[in-house]
Parts: sequence; C-alpha cells; structure tokens
Amino acid sequence: MRRRDRSKQQAGSPLWMTTYADLITNLLVLFVLLYAFSELDVQRFQSVITSFQAYAGVLSGGLIQEGHRLLNDSSRDEIVRILEEFVRQRQLQTVVAVVPSAEGITLRFLDRVLFDSGRAELRPEARELLSDLAGVLAQMDNHIRIEGHTDNVPIHNAQFPSNWELSVYRASTVVRFMEDVGGIDSHRLSAVGYGEYRPIGANQTAAGRQRNRRVDIIILDGDADELPAAP
Repeated sequence: MRRRDRSKQQAGSPLWMTTYADLITNLLVLFVLLYAFSELDVQRFQSVITSFQAYAGVLSGGLIQEGHRLLNDSSRDEIVRILEEFVRQRQLQTVVAVVPSAEGITLRFLDRVLFDSGRAELRPEARELLSDLAGVLAQMDNHIRIEGHTDNVPIHNAQFPSNWELSVYRASTVVRFMEDVGGIDSHRLSAVGYGEYRPIGANQTAAGRQRNRRVDIIILDGDADELPAAP
C-alpha cells in the first residue's frame, strides 16, 4: 500500500481558492473601469463649468479670462445671448442690434451711437463702449469685419467728397481703435465702406435713412486664418 505524499498536497492550493482569486481579479478590473469612467465624467463636467464661468464673466460686466474662446466652445445661440446681454446692460437696445446671419453674428450700431453726423471721429461715449466690447471680442479667434454704411443724402466737403469716403473712414476708425486700444490682432480685422449702396431701410423716409446710417461689426464664422481679409 502506497503512502500519500504530504509535501505535494501541501504545496498546491485548493480549487476554490483559484476560483476566488479569479473573482477578485475581475472585480478589481471592474472597479478600475468604473473609476476611469467616473474620472472622464468629472473632466467633462469641469469643462462645462469652466465655460459657464466664462459666460458669467461677460454677463456680470467683467472680462472673460484668457483661454476661453467663445465661438470655439459654444453655439452661435449662446454667443447671441451673451451679446444681447452686453447691449441690454448698457441700455442700448433701441440703437444697437444683435443680428445673426449666414456668415456670422452682426453687432449693428445705428445712427449716432459711435459718430456724430457727418464726422468720422469716435464720440467719447463710443470709445468706452468699444473698449468694453473689445474685451469680449478679444477672446475669440474669429475674423471681425467692420462695415461702414450711410444713407443716400449726399455729403461733399473737404474731408469727405462722398458717402463712400465717409463710410470707409468710419469703418477704418473702428478698426484702428480695436487694434490700438482694444488689443485685437490686426490680422483678424478688416474695414470696408459701402456708402449708401447696402441699405436696410427705405431712404424715402427719415426712419429708413436713420436705419441705413450704421456701423456693422461682424463676427465671421471660422478662424481668422481660414477667411479672406475682406469680402
């Protein structure tokens, strides 16, 4: 009769121990995966919170912290709401309009918000307004086109032979201010004057002519490097 080899029996492990070890390993893998997914959600949540904090900076009248690129991080509708709040806080709803379009978002400054009649020098109040606006626009990568428009009433003096010159000078004045005072990179800016030839109102009425005397600041879709400097 053979005797049992006790040394070999003690060296091995019970079968239930192997099964238990596999179970523990699988549970460990499961917990690692759950932790990884939870970390991903936290990061996404933190990104959303950061974006809303940036928007809150605009809505409270402060500047957005550097690094938040508005049109890159949010939808056009959100930017429209931010700009509308910018206008509302300054009680300019009757003379400044936010107009979404196929090419971007337009801030439309009507009549004498920026300039006195027949002149191309910024009004003192306009300088403060544009300085605040530049703080918002500086956070975007997009190209910004400044358009000058007039009504069809002829102008002829030593400085401005026609409405063409007046509209071009006004657009150029805003561009220069945005660059020199607002700190916006010059390669993102362009100026164009259309004179009386792109009306949005009827020049036959005083109200229509008032609508046509305007400066449009257009935030174009896409990065500045992807767009031509002028239409």
